[in-house]
Amino acid sequence: MDKNPSIVIVEDDTSFASFLEMTFQEENYKVWVFHNPETALFHLPELNPDIVITDLKMPGLDGITFIKKAKKILPETVFLVITAFGTIPSAVEAMKAGAVDYLTKPLSSPEELLAKVNLYLKKFKKSPSFYPADLPPLEVVFAGMEDLYEQLIEIAPTDATVCLLGETGTGKSLIAKIIHVLSGRKGPFVEINCAALPENLVEAELFGYEKGAFTGAIKTKPGKFELAREGTLFLDEISEMSLTVQAKFLRVLQDKTFERLGGLETLKTDARFIVATNKDLEKLVTEGRFREDLFYRINVFSFYLPPLRDRKKHLKTIVQYLLEKICQKLGKPLKPLSPSSWEKLENYSFPGNIRELENILERAVILSKGDMIEVEIPFKAKDLFQDKTTLKDDLQIKNLEKKAILKALELTKGNKPEAAKLLGISLKTLYNKLKDLGLKE
Repeated sequence: MDKNPSIVIVEDDTSFASFLEMTFQEENYKVWVFHNPETALFHLPELNPDIVITDLKMPGLDGITFIKKAKKILPETVFLVITAFGTIPSAVEAMKAGAVDYLTKPLSSPEELLAKVNLYLKKFKKSPSFYPADLPPLEVVFAGMEDLYEQLIEIAPTDATVCLLGETGTGKSLIAKIIHVLSGRKGPFVEINCAALPENLVEAELFGYEKGAFTGAIKTKPGKFELAREGTLFLDEISEMSLTVQAKFLRVLQDKTFERLGGLETLKTDARFIVATNKDLEKLVTEGRFREDLFYRINVFSFYLPPLRDRKKHLKTIVQYLLEKICQKLGKPLKPLSPSSWEKLENYSFPGNIRELENILERAVILSKGDMIEVEIPFKAKDLFQDKTTLKDDLQIKNLEKKAILKALELTKGNKPEAAKLLGISLKTLYNKLKDLGLKE
């Protein structure tokens, strides 16, 4: 625990909240005040306070429900209730929800409250902060998806398999990491992209292999199922998994057992599984490209991540966070976007979603020279390929292709599968062109 203990106050009565804030600040507490319990829920994982003091009756979320939800995120944190509507039944309900004490307004004295808080600080020891500093604030991640956050609070601490659905760039990998963080699991977060590897490598990566299992297997290697022990395994683009691997993965989901390639020993895994796809799995089942039994097995808790164009009301929150992050990374001063830039962003459909927005903003920050950041209309690389048929000079064609590929790789930060999508060509074609044009693969 930090030298100065931390406390969160959730109280809709602003005058009483100010009184509590001053009382604890005078004792060198770190104090955060929230007048809305829903807002407090977004900040609790990042703040990870030693103590939470909450009112009982508040507009929207009541104190009892707030404690129940917050306890799922912070099981070790001490919760106290202070209310002007004290009754024996409500006190019992608060204690059942997870509160350690129940006080009524008006308080007999600030000293009594401080004494109780200090007593609980000594009695209950809490783990250090667990929310990684490199993850965005939850209020930014779930801007426009507040209902999803409340559902994930309930699901995260369980072992249930979660399926994340949504377009490319909507943040499925980020949400998977946050579920892992909120789950409190002690093991690592392990990720595999099923679309980025050939079929035989996906199986080897997932299950691992024994020495001599196939040509090139010079030593035994554990797979993702083993590496994710006591943690979370995230399988991105599960729709790209072959039917053969799907059948083997279904067995792991059902009984948590598997064998390495070339091995006879049956191994067990206690990893929690999160899968994601940007495809319509039901359609793939109908087409015979995805196993129906696996679909129903992973579809117990499915969550749809809306595209950025459906979250335009929260665009400023997302943009401001991304600008601060980009400017800090590049060592550039934070400047506001010009009014015309805001207009362009608000009228753009963002087919690449958050990932595309971040690329657009990074380009704008790098090229910014004035007092404001100017955003350009997104680059359409595939249009350059469409124009090449009108050119007769082969050198001009190659220069045009080279320019388009380099621009696409710049916008996708070197991510070749995403660059291929942006260019409107296959990944194999992109690799062939990189080789033909003498570009580094």
